[in-house]
Amino acid sequence: MKRITPYKQQKQYRIQNCDYSEIGEYFVTICTKDRKNLFGKILKNQIYLSKIGEIVKDVWSIIPKQFPDVVIDKWVIMPNHLHGIIVINKIMFIYKNLINQIPTDQHNTFKSGIKNNPMELEKITLGRIIRWFKGLSTYKIHKTLKSKFSIWQPRYFDYIIRDEKTLDEIREYIELNPFNCDEDRNSLENMEKWTSDIKSQE
Repeated sequence: MKRITPYKQQKQYRIQNCDYSEIGEYFVTICTKDRKNLFGKILKNQIYLSKIGEIVKDVWSIIPKQFPDVVIDKWVIMPNHLHGIIVINKIMFIYKNLINQIPTDQHNTFKSGIKNNPMELEKITLGRIIRWFKGLSTYKIHKTLKSKFSIWQPRYFDYIIRDEKTLDEIREYIELNPFNCDEDRNSLENMEKWTSDIKSQE
């Protein structure tokens, strides 16, 4: 099996000329702030989620409800990060005046009253999906714990999956992640990476 290490130390940004709203499969890794073990612990190759980890799991699970043309493929929550495959099945749009808001319901009204007005629509990208996920999970964690503190690191890591073989390898990597937690933790420090790994801004 190909060694998959989705982290990259040096400063990098998005792939140039890549449209992250395009139909496709994306492998993402999202880490906690300062890589603190907020989400739970590994015991006997099994992850036991903390209260924070349970909230993160719940919010990740409802991404397809918020974005109906998105599918969540294989994923796993580890003590200080989350690995997941996000599948965008259709190019999606959102009204521009909601682009920086955390959607909490499906009953929104807009000034123009024109359905799908192109002047008010903007593409939904992978970055916007991640920003929604981070924002809602942070809100719910703060509300539940009645305390405010940083949950997520500012950026995330993504890899565009281009063929079935790679998809199967990444699915296996995610499934075995709790069994390889020491290796996965060490990969945060390793410099030997996939050459096309990207550290993306939201």
